[in-house]
Amino acid sequence: MALVISALVALPVAAPMPVGAVTQSEIGATETQVATIENTIATEQQQGAELDAQYVAAQAKVAQIATELADTQHLVVKIQAHVKVDRARLAQDAVSAYIYDQPIGQLDSLFDTSVAGSSARTQYEDAAVGNATVAVDALDTEQDKLTATARLEQDEQTQAAAAANQVHTLQLANQQAAAQATATLDQVRGQLATQVAQYAVQQAEAQAALAASNPASASTAARSATEDAAVAVSVGGADATQAVAAANQAAAAAGAPPAAGTGVGSGQGSVAVAAAESQLGVPYVWGGESPGVGFDCSGLTQWSWRQAGVSIPRVAADQSSAIPAVPLTALEPGDLLFYYNLDGDDEIDHVVMYVGSGPYGTQTIIQAPYTGTVVQYAPLFTEGLVGAGRP
Repeated sequence: MALVISALVALPVAAPMPVGAVTQSEIGATETQVATIENTIATEQQQGAELDAQYVAAQAKVAQIATELADTQHLVVKIQAHVKVDRARLAQDAVSAYIYDQPIGQLDSLFDTSVAGSSARTQYEDAAVGNATVAVDALDTEQDKLTATARLEQDEQTQAAAAANQVHTLQLANQQAAAQATATLDQVRGQLATQVAQYAVQQAEAQAALAASNPASASTAARSATEDAAVAVSVGGADATQAVAAANQAAAAAGAPPAAGTGVGSGQGSVAVAAAESQLGVPYVWGGESPGVGFDCSGLTQWSWRQAGVSIPRVAADQSSAIPAVPLTALEPGDLLFYYNLDGDDEIDHVVMYVGSGPYGTQTIIQAPYTGTVVQYAPLFTEGLVGAGRP
């Protein structure tokens, strides 16, 4: 068999998480492990597809030979039946001719003379018996040929079945190898996510400390802390809350307003939240506003409130100016939070929806963050937060 199953022993094994600070080099090493395992899985998937095609072809060959063998065996049975009938007829003719003196009709002229005469006997045997004997011999010969053909087909069937079994064995081995590689990949990806989140926490906390100690750089440090927190949120886990807390500390040091709310709100707000939650996992698409396909930040909030029967403008800045403002310390589910200058454009450029009750407790929001992410929960962050509104 041409295909060779990849050896799992060649896969890198995830090392235990390092104690203490996470470094970029450790993250880079884990990323290399992920890339290596992904390449292994891709190779195994290709091998699996080829094995599947070979197995289908092998099964088809077995079925074809089985059909041919059945046809041959059917012919053998038919010829055996014909031979049996012809032999019986031959015996009956011989009995009729030699014992009962009752020759078949077309040979009546042969019995104008005595059947005891050697010439007449020979003539009778040649005519009455000889033709049937020739027929029986011919059928016997054909039966022998078919029996030999059946033996060859049985041998071919055995070989084809063995080949199919070999491919099937390789299939199973390939599937097992792919499953083990996938399990290893999940483990290493989990390690990478934890490393990235821990590194983001370290960076956010460092920026928070810088903002607290150096008022001149507080705003820049707070923005950096928020970016680090966004990274931690994107990979998830308990570290995200810690990173966001550090970012909020930096934002507070830079003069950002506090924000707080409750898990209880209006009926329409709850409907809007439920609509947004129904799109969790849908990809971020710039300009997107299609459920199940893609959303950007304002596309998600506009669509979600439309499901609650409320129409609001399309982009974040227009939404901010079009809906009534509410205090940042009195947020309710469905309220929209607006952020200013997150990407350096001196405009309101991001909007999220306050959820109030979720993975991050009363500090939970839902958003479509940026390209490469999906609609997701996140902890409420305050860097760049300039206000809130309730449609």
